[in-house]
Amino acid sequence: MTEKVKSEVISRRSVFSLLGLAIASGLVATIPVSPQVTPGGVDLSVDQAQAVTYRRARVTARRVDRRVYRHTRRAVRRGAY
Repeated sequence: MTEKVKSEVISRRSVFSLLGLAIASGLVATIPVSPQVTPGGVDLSVDQAQAVTYRRARVTARRVDRRVYRHTRRAVRRGAY
């Protein structure tokens, strides 16, 4: 019952090594890779999806509308209309 617990200190080098491995694996996990079965075997390809969402379309339309309004207002002030 009188066992001594021996604690080991982890060196800085191993801590940074583990931290680097964790960051690298996190970055690799976020790459969108999709396997595709072909007659020659399985190919891995990186997805190039550019999703256009409803929110993105609204933001773009609002920005364009503001720009048109601003340019029209400036043109009226200059007497173009």
